[in-house]
Amino acid sequence: MQELQIYRDQINNIDSQIIELLAKRFEVVKNVWIYKKANNINPFQPNRWQEVLKSRKQKAQKLWINQDFIENIWNEIHKYSLELEK
Repeated sequence: MQELQIYRDQINNIDSQIIELLAKRFEVVKNVWIYKKANNINPFQPNRWQEVLKSRKQKAQKLWINQDFIENIWNEIHKYSLELEK
């Protein structure tokens, strides 16, 4: 059981890092929103979104992570980012 707890502690640490990175990402999203608003740019940029999604899926593939899984995660991140930009 001690070995299992070590693994769980590692997972908890990684989860915490993921949340902290998401918070940093969303701070940058807020800056993007400010820029877009000041320059009258639509929050949703389809070409940019396709570029982001493609590159994240390619990265996932190189790391042997299911691309559909990554697409689902990034769709949620993108949806929340667009909400922040409103």
